[in-house]
Amino acid sequence: MIHPSARTGEAAHTGEAACTGEAACTGEAACKSRKRFLLIVLYLTIALPWIAIGAQRALTESANSPLDWVDDDFEPRHAYDRYSSVFGTADAVILSWPGCTLGESRLDRLTTALRTAPAFVDGDQPLFHNVTSGREQMDVMTRPPMSLSAAEAVDRLSGSLIGPDGETTCVVIGFTEQALQQRARLVPLIRNAVTRHCQVPPQSQHLAGPIMDGYEVDRATRYTLDVLAPLSAAVVLVVGSLCVGSAGGALLVFLLSLICQGMTLAIVHFGGGTMTALMAVLGPLIQVLAIAGGIHFVNYYFDSQASTENHSGALARAFRLAWLPCLLAAATTAIGLGSLGVSGLVAVREFGLYAAIGVALTAGLLLTLLPGFCQWFPIARPGRLDVNETGAIWCVLTNRLERSAGWVSGAALVLMIVLGIGVSRLNASVRIETLFAGNSRLIHDYAWLEANVGALVPIEIVATIAPDPPADSDPLLVLRRIEDKLATIDQVGAVVSPLTFLPSDSVSGEPVHHAHRIALAESLGQRFNYCATDSGGTHRWRITAYVSALGENDYVQIMQSVDAAVAAESDINLQVSGLMPLVHEIQQQLLDDLFYSFLTAFGLIAVVMTIVQAGVLPGLLSMIPNVFPALTLFGILGWIGRPLDIGTMMTASVAMGIAVDDTLHFLTFYQRELETGATRANAVLASYQHCGRAMMQTTAICGSGLGLFALSSFVPTVGFAWMSVLLLTAALVGDLIVLPAVLLSPLGKGSAIAPGSEPACQVKRSVVTGRTDRMNPASDQPTMNRIET
Repeated sequence: MIHPSARTGEAAHTGEAACTGEAACTGEAACKSRKRFLLIVLYLTIALPWIAIGAQRALTESANSPLDWVDDDFEPRHAYDRYSSVFGTADAVILSWPGCTLGESRLDRLTTALRTAPAFVDGDQPLFHNVTSGREQMDVMTRPPMSLSAAEAVDRLSGSLIGPDGETTCVVIGFTEQALQQRARLVPLIRNAVTRHCQVPPQSQHLAGPIMDGYEVDRATRYTLDVLAPLSAAVVLVVGSLCVGSAGGALLVFLLSLICQGMTLAIVHFGGGTMTALMAVLGPLIQVLAIAGGIHFVNYYFDSQASTENHSGALARAFRLAWLPCLLAAATTAIGLGSLGVSGLVAVREFGLYAAIGVALTAGLLLTLLPGFCQWFPIARPGRLDVNETGAIWCVLTNRLERSAGWVSGAALVLMIVLGIGVSRLNASVRIETLFAGNSRLIHDYAWLEANVGALVPIEIVATIAPDPPADSDPLLVLRRIEDKLATIDQVGAVVSPLTFLPSDSVSGEPVHHAHRIALAESLGQRFNYCATDSGGTHRWRITAYVSALGENDYVQIMQSVDAAVAAESDINLQVSGLMPLVHEIQQQLLDDLFYSFLTAFGLIAVVMTIVQAGVLPGLLSMIPNVFPALTLFGILGWIGRPLDIGTMMTASVAMGIAVDDTLHFLTFYQRELETGATRANAVLASYQHCGRAMMQTTAICGSGLGLFALSSFVPTVGFAWMSVLLLTAALVGDLIVLPAVLLSPLGKGSAIAPGSEPACQVKRSVVTGRTDRMNPASDQPTMNRIET
């Protein structure tokens, strides 16, 4: 017989051996983890030069022309390409200044220089396909064969090349496709040429047109990247340090966001993507998601230090808490962004693809670099707000929501429905005021040119005439009817066609033969780029209607009026074209794509949520805080009639990303508490204590960083900044107020514990005063101390 004490000693020895073996296994696993982390850091270090080069090139090789947003399959682009192949691109600079009049002889030297100077020639090809001035056209029209009087010539060119005073004129410079790629170089050279040949200082010159729009967008983008982005990064770091309470923790998350942004932008460059105005949102989006996930992990890490005796255990527990919600958030966000792949615009498709890649990459780096770094360089838990005090704050909120959960949930749903109706009233605008502030130089230049010369936005109608038209056809008569109809449209300031350059019906008292007039119209039209004949004998005549770039013009209504004028003519093939109709079609396509992609994202994420929540109703309920920010804020914009610009549109993806991230972290802990037998109220409390602080920190950090971009002079960037801040705030309200209210309401009973289960603590209403350092072994969650009230 073995003495009990012997058995005790044997058991003790066995336990000691087991502990030693377990410790050895744990140490070996930690050693392997450290080696894996070092290898990852080594590979990242090797790749760092390529990452830096790729990110830098992606940011500098921007393409802000709407033509870069669409591919060859976009039908309106086909029409524009056909127009450009005949008459040249519609990208032009309109140039004038006080004193630029018909009598200014120095204009001749300027136009000659723009055509022939080496700076404006690429090889043996001129960079400008058309350079003309009102003075030059007046000279042609008052000489044979037109022989118009000066007064009649001025009248015909009024509103297009000559201003209402009959004297002020302008220079129009049409850019070739090669010149479009060099506008950053050419625009300053044009200003210098005016100064050199006409002695007009740059500050007195007024330049406008599509080229200047893109040029100023490039400058604004450069200012954002060179000035505002570094300031935003500094603000993120400072606010992060203050919110997290640890400079080391904030710096770690900040560096993670920089690495994620850099790698995503490098993938864009090496993957052949183009940094359009849409893609400019990619960097801030990745930054927001990296910071959101990083802040959650750091908070789990700090909380685990308070309840775990050793650092390795705290880090392991933080990883166990973080990996599931982080991966779920990344997967659902990537699915939502990937839904943009259904777009008909190549720019939108590229944004969805690279954003989804960036989100997946961010999740991988977050769950790899943060734990690895903390394993090598532990970050001490900061001194923070007293746990009992924070527990009481969350408890008060839970108790109030528990009492009024039905009312809060109902009010939120009604608000979403009412404001959501306003989404159907949204409209986009391509007016120049939606791009630049009213006090900007470009807007001032547009206003001066339109007041002193005429409307600046051209709408082109191309009439195609077969080589052998019927004998009784009269294309000039058709052109006259179209001109007359266009002139009746209120917003049209001037109409120019080949008829503008024809002489009067009689010259020197002799009637002009009809065939001769057609031949003369073709000849003069070709001289002024209003008529072209291809090798097959097909004639194409151009009619240009000018509308204002400023004011409250409704371009949708204008295009409808132009289409109606064209549709009334059945005797000839007419095609509405030009840059403005193309931009209009792109704008409508963009608005439709973002709307349908949002619906697609909602459906796909809802499917994922139902699987995660193990039920259709719980999954759909979990979608409420995800759509709450976008529906409410975009609904308000729709109801008040505020037009959307590109920056405001793209904030929907940011809102969806941050809302999904916080929602999944909250729901993950909520479900874990329910699985241990907690009541719904206690599960909400536990989720608040785990995630609430991190959610508020994420909103404060990302909101302050993105809000700094409101200092930009580029209106879409300003709209992106303030809309992002509002959406982040609305997302916080959705996750901390609406979601818990829904979970605590009768609607949330489907996700509660099964009937007959014994809850952890039977209470009518409980107050959490704090979390102890003891752990519940079954759930790996802090045990709650509850006080009856």
